[in-house]
Amino acid sequence: MLADLPWGRWGLAICYDLRFPELFRRYSAAGAVGVLLPAQWPTARVDHWRTLAQARAIENQMCVLACNRSGCDGDVQFGGHSMACDPWGQILVEAGSDDALLTVAIDMEAVNDARRRIPALRDRRLDLF
Repeated sequence: MLADLPWGRWGLAICYDLRFPELFRRYSAAGAVGVLLPAQWPTARVDHWRTLAQARAIENQMCVLACNRSGCDGDVQFGGHSMACDPWGQILVEAGSDDALLTVAIDMEAVNDARRRIPALRDRRLDLF
């Protein structure tokens, strides 16, 4: 799902979607400048969570705002580490494993800058795959 917001076009992904780069690429190709990602990743895979959020930002040259649950539900411990990544994959702000409220100012021009400086999205050869 894409939404045109006052600060640009944003996509929505949910939890496990983070493991599917094609969705994020489709959003990027449709002009998205970022993706909002609520999730419930367990502590056991929080390293994947962090790495994949950064990877989706880098490979699509977009912002990723990733909100992960913390705390326990039965035997499952959730990993937290909600974060905001810029289009270079830099973590602008990140929570720990406990509940937290994060705020961040995002330079939306950074998306255009990244896409101008490294035109990887434009240079894709779709005819080869």
